[in-house]
Amino acid sequence: MENNKKDPNSPANQEEKIISPAPSADEKPATAKKTQTNQSSTGKNKPHEQSKSTPTNQQGHRQSSSWWIRLGVLLSLVIAITATLGCYWLYLQLDKQDGSQAQLGKNISEQVKQNQSLKYEIQQVEMTSNKRLSTLEQQQLNDTKAYAKLAELQQSTKLLQERVNVIAQRSPNHWMASEAEYLVRMAGRKLWLENDPQTAMGLLQSADERISAMKDPALTALRKALADDINKVKTLKTTDITNTIFELDTVIDSLTLLPLNRANENFAKGSGTQPITNSIDDWQQNLARTWHDLTDGFITIRKRTTDLEPLLSPEQQWYLVENIRNKLLQAQLSLYRFDQTNYQQSIVLADKWLQQYFDLTDPKTQQAIEALDKLAKVKIEKVTLNKFQASPLLQQLVTYGEIMPAEELAQ
Repeated sequence: MENNKKDPNSPANQEEKIISPAPSADEKPATAKKTQTNQSSTGKNKPHEQSKSTPTNQQGHRQSSSWWIRLGVLLSLVIAITATLGCYWLYLQLDKQDGSQAQLGKNISEQVKQNQSLKYEIQQVEMTSNKRLSTLEQQQLNDTKAYAKLAELQQSTKLLQERVNVIAQRSPNHWMASEAEYLVRMAGRKLWLENDPQTAMGLLQSADERISAMKDPALTALRKALADDINKVKTLKTTDITNTIFELDTVIDSLTLLPLNRANENFAKGSGTQPITNSIDDWQQNLARTWHDLTDGFITIRKRTTDLEPLLSPEQQWYLVENIRNKLLQAQLSLYRFDQTNYQQSIVLADKWLQQYFDLTDPKTQQAIEALDKLAKVKIEKVTLNKFQASPLLQQLVTYGEIMPAEELAQ
């Protein structure tokens, strides 16, 4: 029972008094009466109640102020958290913006590099285009010149064809004249390129036979010119180059078979010694002779009046043969070049080495030296005839069908 009673001075009752709303007008008399009753009943305790009323009011004020403090702290925390979140969001936005700016700068630098490479490619394409353009212009110019040359050739061919037709109508023997002109040209090649006057003379005689078969009295001057050319070729003194080359080849092939010089000591034997007899009775004389030969031949001193040639080593022998072969090949080359001086020097030097280092008593060596002596006497003579008198006359006959007078050719 006592526990269920409420203490009016307890903090809970005080809080209720503070929080409870103001009494209404109807409740005021009762409250007043209750107050008076309490005051009368507790008149003795008045000083003590007055002493307790002041702390209660102070505690109520403290509780009301703590709620406001808590609310302010809460609002401060909310504001601080909001400000922190805002700062963090702003930091993220700035970081994102910096990354975007860096990427944008990188993109700009890459774009600049691409622009530079594109500019370089454009310059290269421009240079290539200019080169191609110049090449095409040069080719067009060359084509123009070629077309002009082709037109000239076509015109010349047309004129030549017309001339051939005129010749064919004028003289039916123009093919024989063309054949004679070809034979004369071949004779010139044989004479000046191959140095073969015999074949050249035969070709000239064949050309004269073709002209004679035409039976044209107007060609007497041509036949006379051919006869003069044949006589000049007959009188030519030329060297038989082919035969001389073959003789040199024979000497070159025989070099490896020639024996070299060797020390040959032919000393005279003593004429004072007597031969040993076969008789038994002469054993004392034979013994004395044998003893005498043994003691005299133990140490022999002989004299030589001629010089002793030193022996060559195998390597030196090989070089000697190759040098002689080289000189003979130079002589062959001089024959082809009609160089008399080098030909003569090469033959003389090869002959000198043969006589100095090879065995002169051997028949092969003697035969080689004789061949070189004969080849050294060969004189290389050039062809002095430069042209044939019949060549221009034959050209006139082939071109015009007849031999034109000198006055008409001058015009």
